[in-house]
Amino acid sequence: MSSQAYTSNSEGNEPFLQPPPGRRYVRSFLFSRRIDALFAQLHLIARTLLVLCMSGVQLRMINAETDLVGAGILWVVSLVLFLLSGMHARIARLYLLLTLPALISLFATWIIFNPLPGSVTLLKWPVYSGHLMLILAWWEPLWLAIVIGCFLWTRKLLIGIGLATLVAILQTSLLPLPAVTLAQLNFFHPLTILVSDRSLLVAVTKVVGYSGMVFMTIALVVTSRDAELIGALRQLHIPQPIVFFLSTVFRALDLSLSDYETIRQAQIARAINARPRSVIRRLRDMGNIAVPMVAMMIRRSSEIGDALLARGYRLERPNVNFYETSPWRLIDWIVLIVSLVFLYLTFGPLPNLTVLLLK
Repeated sequence: MSSQAYTSNSEGNEPFLQPPPGRRYVRSFLFSRRIDALFAQLHLIARTLLVLCMSGVQLRMINAETDLVGAGILWVVSLVLFLLSGMHARIARLYLLLTLPALISLFATWIIFNPLPGSVTLLKWPVYSGHLMLILAWWEPLWLAIVIGCFLWTRKLLIGIGLATLVAILQTSLLPLPAVTLAQLNFFHPLTILVSDRSLLVAVTKVVGYSGMVFMTIALVVTSRDAELIGALRQLHIPQPIVFFLSTVFRALDLSLSDYETIRQAQIARAINARPRSVIRRLRDMGNIAVPMVAMMIRRSSEIGDALLARGYRLERPNVNFYETSPWRLIDWIVLIVSLVFLYLTFGPLPNLTVLLLK
């Protein structure tokens, strides 16, 4: 059973919706988590406040203060929460790999489109002169010939385009061929990639801050369950129609995930991946799942409605509360105090640790 103590308002005060004995993982909003995950031991309200307040401090550090040291400290805390969320190791590695390209693109975007002058200039590269020119160059027919030749030989277009582009870049860099300028038009202003110590500091701080917020958000979603959220809403005395609507939505999402797994396993059983498939073909396979998914969602909604009517459920009637609730413990009060400290740092005075260390 879960190591977290749950209570219920049903008669006899028996635990409800508890995982069966011996079960190691339990389904959450996002995939599944270990039952004994340390971050999941906190109350859902305390976890949510902690993530929101830490995100507020990180946003201030990366936007107004540009505090790399402070953002790095919060990044370490966010990574620890991510590791304590109880996510399966394979899924955690997958999310880290999926996050890496987004962080690299974010770093490149801030470096290229935010030229900030600093005390030390690391790179200065003009990439656009401020006007467009219509040029007829000799490398263009060479590029076209390589693309057509590769297509006729391999019947693949992307390989030819990549090879022709590489040859054109090398040819223009090593052996420039003559070109004829046909027309020239002034457009926009000149663009220069300027990398200084200041722009590099801002870009690294942005990447560290946003990656920390991503880790905290994933940790919060992984450790949260639909039944736990419904119990927290009831503890906050949210009106019954709102609680019923949210519980139905989360239950439908959970059923949709199960239906998707069923359809995907049926496709695998029919040898959908027996041969190597291109990316476009894989996307088409994913799109083909939409039709049975919609049909199963319509059937599920009808089944849920019939089940509610069979049990005599009405919004205006008082009903017995069967839901999971987490007791508010000492550790939750400590997390609440820490969240209030982060909230004060978000809107109040915030020391810049990077400036203090440089001084």
